[in-house]
Amino acid sequence: MASPTRQFRRLSIGGTMAATRGRGQRHSHEESPSSSDDSEPIENSSEENESGDVYEEESAESSTLQARSGITYDLAGLDSDSEAKAVVGLTGRFDVVQCVSSHGGYDFLLSDHPRVHIGSDQHLCTCSSFQHQPDTACQHIFWLVDQLHGCLPILPAENVPMSSDGRSPEFQRIEQLLDNNIETVADHLDCQYCRGEADGGMSRAQKARDIVSAFETLTLPEDFRLDLVDSIEQPRTPEQCVVQGDLQATMLRLAMHDDNVYTSLCKAMPSGATAAIYFDKALENCRKVLTDFDRYCRTGQPPADGTAVDLDHVIHTLQQNIIRIRDNIAARAPNGIEGATKALVTLLEDISNRNKDALDGNRWGAVSFQGEDEDQRNLYHQLIGKEDESEEFPLLDALELFSGAELHPYAPRLRALLQKNEVFPAPRPFIIRLSAVVRAAESGATGTGQKRPAGNGSGGNSKRTR
Repeated sequence: MASPTRQFRRLSIGGTMAATRGRGQRHSHEESPSSSDDSEPIENSSEENESGDVYEEESAESSTLQARSGITYDLAGLDSDSEAKAVVGLTGRFDVVQCVSSHGGYDFLLSDHPRVHIGSDQHLCTCSSFQHQPDTACQHIFWLVDQLHGCLPILPAENVPMSSDGRSPEFQRIEQLLDNNIETVADHLDCQYCRGEADGGMSRAQKARDIVSAFETLTLPEDFRLDLVDSIEQPRTPEQCVVQGDLQATMLRLAMHDDNVYTSLCKAMPSGATAAIYFDKALENCRKVLTDFDRYCRTGQPPADGTAVDLDHVIHTLQQNIIRIRDNIAARAPNGIEGATKALVTLLEDISNRNKDALDGNRWGAVSFQGEDEDQRNLYHQLIGKEDESEEFPLLDALELFSGAELHPYAPRLRALLQKNEVFPAPRPFIIRLSAVVRAAESGATGTGQKRPAGNGSGGNSKRTR
């Protein structure tokens, strides 16, 4: 039998291929061939494989190979082991589940569980092949670097020399090219891009908590299992992640410490889904607080589940949830835009509809809760209508993060809210800022919001390479 590298050359890399039904394109292979004895002589110029295809062997072996990206590489500088991995990677097919910015580069989660880090110092992979030979690129690194170059608007050179670490001296370093093109690259790879902790996004621990808490009806990640304090910096084996009798704790730890479990959960519950769930739950929590408070003010009966309905708690909860929505818009960008805008506009409507003494018309004869005046019992006044020096309006802070195009579906509702708040009247700084939001929504401008990092949360590109 021929060596692995010679077996690949018998596929006529960079040359031609003949099949039993005429000539065609070279076949790509997703797995490297197994090692075998080199001593067996080659008797014929062609060989039949298991499927019946016959491959011609060129008399002068070529070292060039055209990868799936369309770039042609020169593998002459690689040793036999690196060449075998390069051929498998450059002609293979993998799926990227998620791309996350990380310290010094980007992490790409593949559907078959490896995590490839493209960094300024080194390209790394969690697969066993790379772990056994960390100085040599594995098939995943060869494949990903080629796909990334193929995504970028740079004319590839012919016969690009390939190094054993997966880099090429003829190309600019890929991690530098990604910085300004990462959303475009993620779109071409048909995967979701998420900003990492270094860019103001979510950490691995936060993402794990986000995914596991998504299966809860109302509990937000910030409030989910606060008893489960664990650090990703303290490694655990899968066995050490098991908490007897507690599936939630076990899954949370596995998501934090086991790459296979984490990648599978990210695929089953992608960032777009968790973002939509988050903003839906945040809105539902606020509306439940308002409904419980309205019922208590009207009847004097507190909620059966024991939820606090005193005025200070209600105001604090609403403010806290609005701030959480605002902060999560940036942390989850570019995901969750539709859910976040819906939540904010709905909350602004709900609060604007409560510009009154909360105890007006109550059935139990209450005139105050604890001796406060009617302005203090007015939720609208407490959350929006107070004139103070700070002029802080978390609702507007959050709405200003969106572009006019993202707000455009809510333009009629925002215009109605502006007119209502002008009649009240709301504080002048609030009216000025809300007017700007309404103008942006009605114009439908496609530019990004004032503070949110640019992202591409919708649409797609038909040109997707794998």
